[in-house]
Amino acid sequence: MSLRTSLKNLIRRDPAASLRERAAGMSGILTSQTRRAVVAGSVAAAVPLPALAAPIATAAAQPHPDAELLALAERWLRARTAQDEAMEAWGVAHRQVYAVIKTCPPELFAPRDERLCFGAGWRFPTLLGVSLRHVALDWGTPGVHTEQAWTGKALRIAIARAVPLLGRGGLTPGRIRRWKALLPIADAFDARVEAVEAETGRRHLEEARRVAEDAFRDLNREIGRHVATTPEGMAALVRVIARYPWKDTGSAWPNLLRSAANVASIDLADLDHEYDSINASRA
Repeated sequence: MSLRTSLKNLIRRDPAASLRERAAGMSGILTSQTRRAVVAGSVAAAVPLPALAAPIATAAAQPHPDAELLALAERWLRARTAQDEAMEAWGVAHRQVYAVIKTCPPELFAPRDERLCFGAGWRFPTLLGVSLRHVALDWGTPGVHTEQAWTGKALRIAIARAVPLLGRGGLTPGRIRRWKALLPIADAFDARVEAVEAETGRRHLEEARRVAEDAFRDLNREIGRHVATTPEGMAALVRVIARYPWKDTGSAWPNLLRSAANVASIDLADLDHEYDSINASRA
């Protein structure tokens, strides 16, 4: 409300008021208006003007020169851990399955002439298109050796394809009779192997291991394309290379890695030179 309006209202309320009463009223109005002005001025002074209050714009933070390498190294370390864990889980299941596989009935072992004639096994092109089960015996002893054992699936393939591929005469009839006689034994043993595989989840764990290995291998290739330009980037590469088995193969590699670790302020004890004892024995 303006001062003029306040005075008009005072006169309008009591036209018959004396001059002294009107003067007293005007004094009160002036005092009130003065207080409001002071308060308003104080508030205005407390609120900074936008132009003055705005902070001076600072330059945008620049990304770290080795930001991509640092992020990639972290991914590499996580992928390495994931691969190790997947390998360990698969290894536990594999050992349980192999405890059954090594009890394979000897009659299922393919004789030498069958292995030579058919090249049975995943290592060679096969005439009959079959793969035999590889069974390592006497593992950890000087007499360790591997046998190739027939499975029910392989026997059925061989029986079905023997005549078209090998002919009706010669050794074919005898081989077919032998394979048919082995079918009940092979099926029973296959059931034992499949039961322990299902119980341990070996096949699922094997697939998970392969996925982890593929992811880790891809990161290996990707990180190998980067060159560090800062001590932080060099430290990231040192932590990665410290996990490589070839880092302890001798020549200048161990010293080069130690030199990079010193420049990057990494404790040499963290390099994990697991092959130093082997190198020392060859010196």
